[in-house]
Amino acid sequence: MTADFAYIRWLGDRYKIEEVTKKWDKVVVDRTKEMEEWVGVIRGLIDRCLTVYAFANNHFSGHAPAALELFKEAFRRQEPGSEPVRNGR
Repeated sequence: MTADFAYIRWLGDRYKIEEVTKKWDKVVVDRTKEMEEWVGVIRGLIDRCLTVYAFANNHFSGHAPAALELFKEAFRRQEPGSEPVRNGR
């Protein structure tokens, strides 16, 4: 790393997802497995005292806000003793 932060962008295949939908109001591709895999990567970055900025676009799963919620849930599930995140808390 050459900075004190990491920038992650979860992008999807624009053309493939637009064959399924052109409305970005719900998840159309389940990214649970991918998000669970990212938890370890991001925890490793945090352990190195890096600030992590993560962004998702609608083409990743069909609805960017839901993709980020999915990551938050996966992050909390893999933290011993934590309760699942509810309503952004």
